[in-house]
Amino acid sequence: MTEVSARRAARVLVLDGSTVLLFRCSSAHRPEDGPWWITPGGGLEADEDLRAGAVRELAEETGLVVAPADFEGPVFEEVVEYPTSTGTQRQTQQYLVLRRGGFEIDRHAQTDWERQFMGEARWWSSTELRAATETVYPPNLADLLDDLVKEA
Repeated sequence: MTEVSARRAARVLVLDGSTVLLFRCSSAHRPEDGPWWITPGGGLEADEDLRAGAVRELAEETGLVVAPADFEGPVFEEVVEYPTSTGTQRQTQQYLVLRRGGFEIDRHAQTDWERQFMGEARWWSSTELRAATETVYPPNLADLLDDLVKEA
């Protein structure tokens, strides 16, 4: 029987007008999945709350420093399972929104693992998301982005 571990995660939908920031990722543990695109964010530390984790993850992965009050939401939650080198991870992810474009990605604070896992960063429109030939997470991101743009 495969060991399943649970964790909570903060994911951030960084919006620049009608586009969202995504990172192209790949993993030696999931080569059959090919590359995929995800939002900034990641696992929360033991007693860390959602917004504090989002602040930390965003600073690590993009170099952008914000306050917890800068986020909207959470606007979406999902539970995903994926294989890791130590077993299956079941992750409850909550998505926050940050309306902040026009900044340069600074990777100096990324962990060694993030540097290996996270590749290209780019801004995507909902039209581009719907036409993507590589996997994008969450799968409903194009619709979510359209809704968030309408609310702005």
